[in-house]
Parts: sequence; C-alpha cells; structure tokens
Amino acid sequence: QAMTVIPGQSACLCCLYKEPERKTDRPLIPVIGVTPGVIGSVQAAEAIKFIIGRGNLLTNRLLRYDGLAMTFHDFGINPRPGCSHCRSFTEGGTP
Repeated sequence: QAMTVIPGQSACLCCLYKEPERKTDRPLIPVIGVTPGVIGSVQAAEAIKFIIGRGNLLTNRLLRYDGLAMTFHDFGINPRPGCSHCRSFTEGGTP
C-alpha cells in the first residue's frame, strides 16, 4: 500500500485506520520478496513528483498492490471529520 500525506492538506494514516491494530496472536504472513521494492519505487516516484511539483500525487488516495495477481487498485480516502492529527496541522500545531 502507498499513499502521500501532506499535513493539513490531505487525509492522513489516522483518517484511514483510526487506531492501529496491535494483535500479536495472529500468525505473520510473509511478504513476497519484491513487494517492498515495488512499493519503494512508487514512494520514490511520489517524492520526486512532490519535489518538482508535477504529476498527480497519491493524496487522498490509497494505492494497493497485489503481487500475486500483479494488479494495482487505488481507492479514494476522505479526511476523517474530527481527526486529531489533521486538525492539529490546520490549527498550526503538530500532533
């Protein structure tokens, strides 16, 4: 999964997931070896686009990669009303 977060301008991870799950009793599912490289390349492209100010960023969108099916899907994300992290940036503070 990849997304670009611009504080005060886009949805953040807390808007998407609210509170992180912390369950240690579930078995870990291994990552297919190339997956971190694929997602890392996407994130590098996002950083370059942000720096040069060109292209469409993954703001307010989540890009999901399925390595077994070799597919990408993106989903729209809206900032969550009342998100304390987003609100702190719009009020000039930091979370």
